Amino acid sequence: MAIERDGERLGAVASQLGAAAQAAERGERVRLPVLQARDVAGITLAMHEALDDAIAARSVAAREAGVHIACSAGCSACCVAPVIVSEGEAVTVAQWLGEREHAAVRARFLRAYRAWRTGAGSAVDAIHAARDDGARRAAAIELKRKAVMCAFNDGGLCTIYEARPARCRRAHALDTNARCGADGDGEVAYFEHAPTEMMFAEQQPMHAIIHHALRRGGDAELLCAAVFRLLEADLPRNAPCPCGSGAKFKRCCGAL
Repeated sequence: MAIERDGERLGAVASQLGAAAQAAERGERVRLPVLQARDVAGITLAMHEALDDAIAARSVAAREAGVHIACSAGCSACCVAPVIVSEGEAVTVAQWLGEREHAAVRARFLRAYRAWRTGAGSAVDAIHAARDDGARRAAAIELKRKAVMCAFNDGGLCTIYEARPARCRRAHALDTNARCGADGDGEVAYFEHAPTEMMFAEQQPMHAIIHHALRRGGDAELLCAAVFRLLEADLPRNAPCPCGSGAKFKRCCGAL
């Protein structure tokens, strides 16, 4: 089903979610609306658009400050870093991939997923099983060191650029990308831009309440794993696996 684009409908759903988020912050009992995936995707993309506007202003501010943001098309050093997303962002990518014009991107991801999952190995399970920030950070560092390229990266370009998560949009490096990849030495230098950080922070309660509504009790997951889980529901178990192995899906990627 296509992503909802009707502003009035999305505004009404967002208002319900906002009220629930405010109630949760006050410690009150929360009544969550039943969410449609198309509405979740529409609201999430609207939030991404607002974040993109702040990021565009960040680029202008960086130029005016005389500093260079190294990110550009074809630079994918950061695409080996683990990206953990809420359920709403995963649903947004899955919905975007389900639109007819993105069928080729969806097919490519399903072919690429096995290589990503195999290369990432036990680090995926360790990240998903982590119950504290220390364990999660250690597992994320291990995964980054494996230098497994995101299954949505194709020749250095993001195939889901329009629907990519907020953390991917916000990420950047000053001067050089040498420290972004698996072999990076030290901390990546960032440009501090208060409006961007404020917009990102202000959107987190909405992401959190959507996640709670869609996957109550479930932890956030790695982007590729979460999207594959959502797409997997529509894949026939006895059909040939979309990765191209020739085996049945249930005996191939469906068993990962």
